[in-house]
Amino acid sequence: MRTIRTERLRLEPATAENADLLWRVLQEPDLREYQDLPDVDVAQFRRMVAARPSELQSGISGRFEWLLYLEGVHAPVGWASLRVAERASSAGEIGYSVLREYRGRGIATEAVLAVVEEAFAKLALRRLRAYCVPENLASRRVLEAAGFRADGVLPHGATVRGRPVDVVGYVRERGVDSSGQTIEMPASG
Repeated sequence: MRTIRTERLRLEPATAENADLLWRVLQEPDLREYQDLPDVDVAQFRRMVAARPSELQSGISGRFEWLLYLEGVHAPVGWASLRVAERASSAGEIGYSVLREYRGRGIATEAVLAVVEEAFAKLALRRLRAYCVPENLASRRVLEAAGFRADGVLPHGATVRGRPVDVVGYVRERGVDSSGQTIEMPASG
């Protein structure tokens, strides 16, 4: 995986070497308000990250994560992820979160757009999906700003704090930009 750069962000791939940083980000209590995050110790998490694929390329399945760094800030301000399942290698699922003190600045939208672009450029995916609990209005705005459209509620689609919760599904199709306009995709071959 490569480091992705945007106007204000650097998305640094999560590796065994920096897994401790990602683990610390995931321990922030407010991140668990709306998300099902792994409840493992740092050594277990390091092993999980080390077992993940290191290259983002067509035909590879697994979980890919990036630490988000904001220009001028030396510690991570959040994370973003892309998961591609073996059975559904034509679709991926994104996730993300920004630490509370950095929210409301467009960081999540900028990171999601960067992951979308990277996923569609590197993989033969037809669509990307994302899920969030209905009450997470900020996350819903991020997805809509990044060109995702809501496509229904999945009852008990996730577990948050040990309890099943409904989630709103969002989808973004390959060849559709963030404003919902169809764009020409280069012929594959």
